[in-house]
Amino acid sequence: MSEISHAHRAERTERSERGVVVIWFALMLLALIAMAGFAVDLSNWWAQAERMQKGADAGAHAGVVYLPGDLTNATTVAKRELARNGFITSGAGTNSTVVVTQEPNPNRLRVAVTYKVPTYFVALLGVKEVTLTRQAVAEFVSPVPMGSPENKMGNDPDDTDPGVKMWVTVQGPQTGKGQGDRYQNKVCTASPAEVGCSSGTNNEYDKDGYFFSMKVAQVVSGQPLIFEVFDAAWVNVNSNCGTNMPTSQQINGTGGYTALKTKYADAATRFASGTASRYCTGDYVPGTSNYKGTLETTFLVRAPDETPWNNKDNPIINTATCKPTLVRGFNPAAAGTPSRYIYDTLMNASESVINPNDGNITFAEGFRRWTQICSIPAGSVQTGEYIIQMRTNAKSPNLTSDDSSVATKGNNAMSFRAGFGTTGAKSLDGSKVTLSAKGRLPIFANAAGADTRFYLARIMPNDAGRTLRVRLFDMGDASDAGELQVLPPRAAGEYSESDVFSNCEFSKDNGTISSSDIVKSTCTLKNVNNSKYNGREIVIDVPIPSNYTCNDTIPTGCWIKIKAKYPTGVVVNDITTWSAAILGNPIRLVE
Repeated sequence: MSEISHAHRAERTERSERGVVVIWFALMLLALIAMAGFAVDLSNWWAQAERMQKGADAGAHAGVVYLPGDLTNATTVAKRELARNGFITSGAGTNSTVVVTQEPNPNRLRVAVTYKVPTYFVALLGVKEVTLTRQAVAEFVSPVPMGSPENKMGNDPDDTDPGVKMWVTVQGPQTGKGQGDRYQNKVCTASPAEVGCSSGTNNEYDKDGYFFSMKVAQVVSGQPLIFEVFDAAWVNVNSNCGTNMPTSQQINGTGGYTALKTKYADAATRFASGTASRYCTGDYVPGTSNYKGTLETTFLVRAPDETPWNNKDNPIINTATCKPTLVRGFNPAAAGTPSRYIYDTLMNASESVINPNDGNITFAEGFRRWTQICSIPAGSVQTGEYIIQMRTNAKSPNLTSDDSSVATKGNNAMSFRAGFGTTGAKSLDGSKVTLSAKGRLPIFANAAGADTRFYLARIMPNDAGRTLRVRLFDMGDASDAGELQVLPPRAAGEYSESDVFSNCEFSKDNGTISSSDIVKSTCTLKNVNNSKYNGREIVIDVPIPSNYTCNDTIPTGCWIKIKAKYPTGVVVNDITTWSAAILGNPIRLVE
C-alpha cells in the first residue's frame, strides 16, 4: 500500500471521529440543557410547595381559633389568610382550591391547598403545569369556660332552687388584695405580703377588670337578647346581711312605719336579714370599716368579633337599650340614721321605681332584684360570643376605660343571667345562651356551713392525657377549717359519685403544703383555713386520664366541679379568685 493511500485513510478517520464528537457533544448539550431546565422547574416546584405549606400553616393557624363551635368562620378566615398569601379560591384571579375541614378532634382544623404550578422547560415536553397539594393541621386549646354551663352564673334567689351557694363578686380598687379579689385591688395590706405584691402595690392589678362570655348558639326569632344582674348595686349590709337591714316593723308597718309590703308584696322574704335568707349577697367593706367613697360597678357588653382570643378589641355596644352602665352604690353606714336608710330609700318615690326600660337603675332595681343591663333588639342579635366586662375603676362620664382617681373600697356580690324574652326574669329563654367566666372567676361564699359545689371548668374528651392547672387565691376565710376537692364530671351518663380524680399535685406560692393535708387518691386538700392561705396562691395540677370521656352533647356534660365543704354551723365569709387552664401552647401546628 502506498504512503499516499495510508495518509488519505488516516485523514478520513480523523474527519469521521471529529463528526462523532460533534454529534456526541450536541447530544450531551441537549441533555445538559434538559437537565438544567428540569432543575429550574424542580426548583420552582420546590419553592412553590414551600410557599403553599406556609400558606396552609397560616390559614390553619388563623382559622382554628374559631373551633370547636364555628367552622363557618374558621373556613372564611383560613381562606382569607391564604388569599393574602397569594392563593385565590374565588372570583377574579382564581388560581387554587382550598378545602377546610374539622378533624375528629373538634379543636383541630385541617387546611389543604391545591395549586397548579406552570412549567418552563418541561413544557417543551408537553407538560404545561403540575398540580401540587400541601396541607396543615392546627389545634386550638381554647380558654377554659369557667363557672357555669347554663344561662346563669351564681345563685338565683327567685328560682325554686337558688343554686350553687356562691356569688360572682368584685371589689373596689382600694380594698386590700388579701380580701380575695386578685385582679381589681390595687393595694396590698397583709403581712407577709400577698402573692404578687411589692411595696404595698398589687403587681397583678388589671385595669380592665373581669371578662365573661355570653355565648349565643342560636338566635330566637323575634326576641331580644337580655343580660341581667341580680343585686347589681353595692349596698353595705355586712357579709352576713345583719347590719341596717329593714326591721320587722318597717316591713310589716308597725311602730309608726308605712309597711314596705305596700310597695313590695314579697318584702318579708326579699328584704329579710341574715345569711339564712337566699337573697343575702352580703355586700360589705372588707377589713376595717374605713370605707373610701361609695363603690360603683360598671358593665360593658361587647359584640362578637373575628378575634376570639382577644376580649378587649370586641366593639363596645352603645345603643339606647344596651350601653355602658354604671350601677351606683349605697352606704347606710354613712347616713344620718343608718337603721332607716334602706327602708327610706326603698320607699322614696324616685328610688322605688321599677322599670327596666327607662335606662335608669334605681335603688329598688339594684338591691336584691334582677336588673336589666342590656337588651339587644330582635334582628340585631348575632350568634357567637358576646363579652361582658365588669370593673370598679371607671366613673362617669367615661365608662369605657379605667380612671386612676377612683379610690373606692368594698365587696360587691351578685349573679348573672341571660336569655331571649321580653317579660323579665322567669320567662327568659336561656336554652340557646350560656354564660361563663373567661379564665378568671372571683366568687364569694357566705352561707353558714357552706357546702359549695360549683362548675369550675369544662374539659372536653380531646383533652384526655393533658393537665388541667387550677389556681385559687386567698382560700379559707371561715371560722373553722374546710376541705377542697376537684370532682370529675357527673352529668347523666358520665362519672358516678364514687368516681374521683387522682394523683393531683398541690402546691402554694410560699412553700410546701403539709403531706398530711393532701389526699392525692381523691384530689382533696384538707385543713383549708385563713391562717395557711390568706393572700396565698394554691396551685392544683389535675392529670386528665388518658381514658377520660364525658358527654359533650348536653350542656352540663364535661364540667369539672369544685367542692368546698365546711362543717355545719361554721361561719363562711370566703372570697376567692379562681383560674383554670389546660397546660401547653394554646395554638399549635400538629401536622
